[in-house]
Amino acid sequence: MIITSKNWHRFFFFTLGIGFIWMLTFSWAWSQTYVSGKVITSDGMVVASGAVALEKGELHNNAFLSGGGINTDGTFKIPLPSGGPWGLHVYSEKYIYFPLQLQITEGIDNEIPVILPVDGNPGDDPHISNIRFLKMTDQVFRINMQVDDPNNNLGPQMLAIDTKRFKSYRLVPKTGDLKDKKADFPTGEYTSPFIPVALNGEDLKDWIFAVADHQCSNGAVYNGLGQSVFKPLLPHAEKLTCEIPGIWKSNFEKVYNFSQTAPGKLSGEQFEGNLIIDQINQKAEKVFLDIRFKGEKGKAELQMLCKENSVVMKGTFNLPGRSGKWLFTKLKNAKVAKTGQNIFLANCAACHYPDRKDTKVGPGLVGLFTHPKLPDSGLPVNENNVRERIINGGKKMPPFKHLKDEQISAIIDYLKTL
Repeated sequence: MIITSKNWHRFFFFTLGIGFIWMLTFSWAWSQTYVSGKVITSDGMVVASGAVALEKGELHNNAFLSGGGINTDGTFKIPLPSGGPWGLHVYSEKYIYFPLQLQITEGIDNEIPVILPVDGNPGDDPHISNIRFLKMTDQVFRINMQVDDPNNNLGPQMLAIDTKRFKSYRLVPKTGDLKDKKADFPTGEYTSPFIPVALNGEDLKDWIFAVADHQCSNGAVYNGLGQSVFKPLLPHAEKLTCEIPGIWKSNFEKVYNFSQTAPGKLSGEQFEGNLIIDQINQKAEKVFLDIRFKGEKGKAELQMLCKENSVVMKGTFNLPGRSGKWLFTKLKNAKVAKTGQNIFLANCAACHYPDRKDTKVGPGLVGLFTHPKLPDSGLPVNENNVRERIINGGKKMPPFKHLKDEQISAIIDYLKTL
């Protein structure tokens, strides 16, 4: 295109439009919100199939919106339209379904632990059959299916999950939804809302179906062809370290995350429940906890026992009017913090070369901390100015406010090595 005085303005607005689209595209990519995890079981296995559904807002409000499948390596990763409170539900055959209240941080991958208890009584599991996709118009369909339950205590979770688009839909009784979601739902035919997707060309294997009852039994998960998606479980290959930091499950079916804060001192959080851990101290194999339960203060004394295939802590707890045995079984090691180089590759390398001065989208950063001034802004090169640039962005660079302080510090430490 030859730019003349007559068409320069067209070229200007064309270039401006392209730049605007580029910024929108890359801002979306940088700020996408995910929830992800690996589904392991209380008996030390990795599930290789199943369903994940998320409801927007508080757990058990039944506002199902997003979802996906569990991959053959036990992992899942689901994009979410926003942060804030979400209710997570995970279903896999032979295991009791897992509900968890989440507080999602926007713009990052929120990784959470999922531990499924063994289903000790599969004979009472609800069952799905006769799944049918009904074309309403060229661009709309709905789904009907039969749901039965041996002990007639179905809950409101009758779910169709579109794993291709990461959507979930709650089906309701064909006779009408129940106002009281804690009541026992009837067996019989269930129907979905209108789904704004063209049925022609849909691969029905991309759809999976799960139901649950009020006792947290979920039974088999099926695809849209009415076939069970179950795959044999895998051994949990992670070798457990003989140390406290990591993911643990107690004999009260609660899941905890313990992390190191200083030598001999740790912190802990319960993922769902009323127990608060105020302090953890370790002296050799002895572990001492200061706890609170429903406002009452208490203490626990545990001993750490490590064998080739298991790591446990066991002992007793004491609360006002209540005491008992407490057993923790380690399920996962503490997640290794990402290095500055890995964080740089995930967030910065799309626009900046780490090994040269050439411009990619932004300037190359080799030797950054040997220069007197930052490129573009001209400010002195120091940690504060680099940190401010990463957090707030500038010119074509988007802000990276979603990164934690320790992640930004790791990036800065890496930049100093270039």
